[in-house]
Amino acid sequence: MIDKIGEDLIEIKGLYKYFGNLEVLKGVSTGIKKGERVCIVGPSGGGKSTLLRCMNLLEVPTYGEIWFENKLLTPIDPYLHFDIIRLSKTYKTLFEQAKASGKTDAEIDEEVIKEIKKNDLLKKHEGKDYAAAIKKLYTENYSDINVVRQKIGMVFQHFNLFNNLTVMQNLTLAPVELKLKTKEEAEAKGRELLKRIGLEDKANVYPSTLSGGQKQRIAIVRSLAMEPDVMLFDEPTSALDPEMVGEVLALIKELAEDGMTMVIVTHEMGFAREVATKCLFVDGGVIAESAGPSEFFASPKNPRLKEFLSKVL
Repeated sequence: MIDKIGEDLIEIKGLYKYFGNLEVLKGVSTGIKKGERVCIVGPSGGGKSTLLRCMNLLEVPTYGEIWFENKLLTPIDPYLHFDIIRLSKTYKTLFEQAKASGKTDAEIDEEVIKEIKKNDLLKKHEGKDYAAAIKKLYTENYSDINVVRQKIGMVFQHFNLFNNLTVMQNLTLAPVELKLKTKEEAEAKGRELLKRIGLEDKANVYPSTLSGGQKQRIAIVRSLAMEPDVMLFDEPTSALDPEMVGEVLALIKELAEDGMTMVIVTHEMGFAREVATKCLFVDGGVIAESAGPSEFFASPKNPRLKEFLSKVL
C-alpha cells in the first residue's frame, strides 16, 4: 500500500451540530491528511455520518469551522480566534472591569476569554475593529463550497444513482454539466472506469437492472469520474446483501492502494483494520479515541471503545 501522508487536506475545528434541541456533535476537532485513509466507527446515533456529511457541508455545522486545502468552507467562528475576540466590545468591557482585581493582564486576559466562550457572550455588533477582523479573515480564506465539492467525492449508503439515466449518463453528467470535460472526454473516462470494475457491458443499461453491489461500484466510479482529491464513504456496504459486500470493499481497497485520501464511515471492522491508516471512535458526539489501526483494535484505551469492540469483533 502507498503510505505517503502529507499535510492536512481537511481540518475540522470545534465542530458542533444541533438538530433542533438535539446536540449531535459536541466540539469535534480533527484533521485528515493527504494520503490518509481514515475509518470512522462507533455505535448508531453517535454522530459518525453527521461528522462525515459536515466535511462537504451536506450538513451545515452549527458552530465551528471546516477547512479544505487551507481554504475556509464555513463562516468564521470567532470563538476559535482569540485575537478576534480581543477586538470585541464585550472583551474590552470585561477586561476593564477586571482590572480592579489586581491580577496581571495575562491572568485577566485568560479569565475573560474563558468567560466569553463559556457563556457565549459575543453579540452581532461588537465594534468596527471586530467586524473588520472577521471580514478580513473570511475574505482572505473563504472558498465556494460548490467549487470545492468538485474535489470531494461522496458515496452514499443507498447509491443515489439517477434511475432515469443510463450508467454512462450517470458517469458523465457532472463532468459535462460543470464543463470539466467534453462529452467525448467524459465518455472515454467513463468507459475506462467501467472497464476497471469489470462492468463495461453495463454502460447503456439503467440502474434498476443492476445488483446492489454493481450499483455501489458504479456510484464509486461516478465520484472518481470527477477526479477528486478525497473520497467520503458513508457506510458504503450497509445497504448490500452480504455476498455483495466483498466486491465493493475490494474496489475501495484498490483505491487505498492507489493512494486516494479517504474517509470511511463503516461497520466493517476487519476492513477498517486492514485499510485504515487512522481510526476514529465517535460516540456521544465526540471523538472518544483516535489511533492507528494496530493500537486501536489491539490496545483500546477508552472503556466505551473496549465495550464496543467486544460486541462487534
